[in-house]
Amino acid sequence: MLIGLIIIVFLLAVDQVTKYLAFTLIAPGFTGINRVVIPYLLELSYFENPAASLGMLGDFIYKDLVFFAITIIALIIFGYLFTKVDFKKKKTYSIAVVLFIAGTLGNAVDRVIHGFVIDFLHYPFFDFLYQIGLSNFSNNMADNFLTFGIVLFAIDLLFLENKRKEKVEVDDIENN
Repeated sequence: MLIGLIIIVFLLAVDQVTKYLAFTLIAPGFTGINRVVIPYLLELSYFENPAASLGMLGDFIYKDLVFFAITIIALIIFGYLFTKVDFKKKKTYSIAVVLFIAGTLGNAVDRVIHGFVIDFLHYPFFDFLYQIGLSNFSNNMADNFLTFGIVLFAIDLLFLENKRKEKVEVDDIENN
C-alpha cells in the first residue's frame, strides 16, 4: 500500500505541476490557437473547464454540488478498491486503482482552488466530437490518468482476474 500512496502523491504532483505550467506559460499569451506539438495528434492549449468531461453539465446550476458528491462517492469506492491493491500479484489492477485516485484528486484540487479544471492537452483527431454536439476534446493529466485507469481496470477485470482465480485454484489443488 505504501508504494501505491507514493505513486498517488507523485502523479498528483505531476498533474498539478503541469496545470501550473499551462496556467503560467500558455494562458498569458494564449490567442485561441493551439500550439502544435505533434501534428494531428497533440496540441497545447489553455481552457478553464467549469463543466465535466466533454462539456457535460456545463449549464447545470447545481453542477458544483454534483461534482462534489460524485468525487466523494468515487473516492470512497476507489478507497475500498485500494484496500485490495497488491503490486506483486495484481499489478494491472493496482496501477488502475492508483490512477483512479490520482486522477480524481487532481481534478478535485482544481475545482476546490479555482472553481474549474485547467485543461491544456488537445487531441485534434477527436475534433469530430465538436461536430456532433460535444465539447472540443481538451483535457489534462488527471483526465489521462482516469482514462488509462479505466482501460487497465477493464483489462484486469476481463482477462487477468480469471487467470488469478485459476492460479489460486490450481495452487489449492496442489497444496491438498
